[in-house]
Amino acid sequence: MAKNTFFSVIIPTLNEEDYLPKILSDFAKQRQKNFEVIVVDATSEDKTKEKALKFSKYFPLEFIDAKKRNVSFQRNFGAQKANGEYLLFLDADCRINTMFTRNLYVDIFKKKGLLFLPTLITEERSRKNRVLFKLINSVIELSQSLTKPLSSGGAIFIAKKLFLELNGFKENLYISEDHNLVQRARKQGRKAKILKDIKVVFSLRRIKREGQVIVLYKYLLALVYMLVNGEITNKIFMYEMGGQRYKNLKLNREKWSLKGDAVRLNNLLRKTSAFLVDSLS
Repeated sequence: MAKNTFFSVIIPTLNEEDYLPKILSDFAKQRQKNFEVIVVDATSEDKTKEKALKFSKYFPLEFIDAKKRNVSFQRNFGAQKANGEYLLFLDADCRINTMFTRNLYVDIFKKKGLLFLPTLITEERSRKNRVLFKLINSVIELSQSLTKPLSSGGAIFIAKKLFLELNGFKENLYISEDHNLVQRARKQGRKAKILKDIKVVFSLRRIKREGQVIVLYKYLLALVYMLVNGEITNKIFMYEMGGQRYKNLKLNREKWSLKGDAVRLNNLLRKTSAFLVDSLS
């Protein structure tokens, strides 16, 4: 363990040979090397491990082969190995700027908290995306005043001592394990603080692969189901993990016409309406 390890960055992976090197490259360029990176891999079948280990010369890096393909399990396993005072949970497909760890360190001491959420942005800064993510960030911020606050997806920064008090992520949840963690912290009086100057680039690869209408519908359905029923342990829709799904995104996206989106949305509505009916009855 490096003497100046304040952050333990934990990244769960599955076949992320294309995306993981990008965020590891971002960490290699950090102005302040006050961190270690722990990659917890779910038996990838590509070159994820080989490509990840190339970055061990730039910062302390541990690559762990997990026996279970479960994001919550992988994050919890990484937390057990962490040496840092704060745990930074990030997805393999997100990005950060070169001042990320330095500015985050300053903000944590300035705001004096145990749980923080970043501001989400996208690499594709079209007007539509800017408006959409401004709305998303506003909803996340406003939700912190509610009994069931939301998280910023897979990007959560939490003091290790608080994470252990919460017993980590719940491994039996199908999705929304990140929201669940923030909500359990809130029950203990630990409100997440929004860091407006700490930005994490949210990947649009799922939207490009499945179509914006479908993905937004899934997120909305999961939100309603969670707010009404609480924990989501049922497979309410298909939500696959793994970087192998995002090869040749441009080619795949061409197959998704507006008509195709509408058909798929109709199928999803038909298949999942029963869940909402049961929840609201």
